[in-house]
Amino acid sequence: MGILAGKTAIITGASRGIGKATAELFLKEGANLVLTAHQNVKLLNELAKNKQVLVVKADLRLKDDIKKLVKDAFDKFSTIDILVSNAGTFEIVDFEEIEESHFDEVMNLDLKGAFFLAQRVIPYFRKQGHGKIVNVSSLSGKIGSASAPHYAAAKAGIIALTKSLARKYGKDNINVNAIAPSLINTDMVKSIPKERLDKLVDAVPLKRLGSPDEVAKLILFLASPAADYITGQTISIDGGMSMI
Repeated sequence: MGILAGKTAIITGASRGIGKATAELFLKEGANLVLTAHQNVKLLNELAKNKQVLVVKADLRLKDDIKKLVKDAFDKFSTIDILVSNAGTFEIVDFEEIEESHFDEVMNLDLKGAFFLAQRVIPYFRKQGHGKIVNVSSLSGKIGSASAPHYAAAKAGIIALTKSLARKYGKDNINVNAIAPSLINTDMVKSIPKERLDKLVDAVPLKRLGSPDEVAKLILFLASPAADYITGQTISIDGGMSMI
């Protein structure tokens, strides 16, 4: 029996990368899963064949979609125990060329979606007397990003949101933590030009990209009983970059 047996987890952005790896690991550990994607729902078809999995197409920029997602999750499994807010978007744009549309796109998905999804889930956590949120931030949310400042600002907001909710809801036995990955081998990182990516990897003390599976293991730890006395933290998983 897995360490998440009997638990229900909502995982956003689950169709690829970190979200997909987390979904697969949580399923192995016995969790019921509610998986979301916006444009890539078909990529979840294999997982959707499992009776422990509910796939919901949702645009997390829309509050009505968030409301429906949480209702569908509870209606299906009668409990919500874990929220992994992973959905996000990334683009490299020079600061002086960032349009309002660029800014809004990143903020609405990377920060606003996580904010209002937590707002909708927390009442269920409070009623049942427990719950865990793991927010996926980024190293750029801690140290900034010269090439994607709007993304860094959104991810910094995730860190502040994490601390705020941890302070407010600790008394309700709700743990809220974040992770700050950097240079993980996902489509997002593959969008970085090769010459620049090679230089970034060379600056990593471990001299390699991280894998989505490695990040998923950290998320599993924070969602598990092993992390019951951890809250309000942002844990870097970056091959040592943040110690430089």
